[in-house]
Amino acid sequence: MQRRTTILIATSAAGLLALGTAGYFLADDPEEAIEPVRISGFTAGDASDTGTGEGSGNGGGGTTQSVDGLEQLVGELRAGDDPDDWSVAGVDVDFGPEEWLLTDPEQADLDGDGTTGPVLEELRALEGREVTLGVRYEEDDDGDRDDADVFTVNGATYRDPDGAAPWKDAGGQGDADRDSVAAAAEKAVGEGARAVDVDRNDDEDGAGWDVEVHGADGKEYEVLLDASGEVVDVRADDGTDD
Repeated sequence: MQRRTTILIATSAAGLLALGTAGYFLADDPEEAIEPVRISGFTAGDASDTGTGEGSGNGGGGTTQSVDGLEQLVGELRAGDDPDDWSVAGVDVDFGPEEWLLTDPEQADLDGDGTTGPVLEELRALEGREVTLGVRYEEDDDGDRDDADVFTVNGATYRDPDGAAPWKDAGGQGDADRDSVAAAAEKAVGEGARAVDVDRNDDEDGAGWDVEVHGADGKEYEVLLDASGEVVDVRADDGTDD
């Protein structure tokens, strides 16, 4: 009985010794490499909810994840009151300044119908539909992510992520002076109109002019012009005299 026990112990010890020796040689082998586990269906970065604050319920259900230096925003495209007022999943998305959008620029076939039309026409065709945008968020001092610049729409390139915004390219046109802008605004309103305030807009979205004009009909008008002095919109101010 004593001899049998000794044999079992010796056999077990020999097995452990062999396993330990094999493990030593594997760990010490410089040619041995451990392949990483690869998971498909994900990109770098963790998915996270978008839309914070009071507007986060607008459209709802948006998620983001890293995509080639941009972040992916998915949700229903909704239009606001102004041509440059658009949102997806509670995030205000920037397709460019109003003055530029009203010049009917053509960027890409955003709605996928095979033709490229003016940006606003393309966006209106997508209104109410789910879109996938490649964006960069503009974080404010509170860290909220409720504003974003748009670079791709449903896979189509809207603007170059590494280049200047298209509305900042004047296309070789020279800037107009204040007097010519005032004259153009008065002409747009009609005979007898008088420009009373001419403001130059030079912000990050591009350059342009905003002119307040008193019409011969007693109404006040706001005239928007691009940097070259071309009129892009005329609108009557609310609360004017009849």
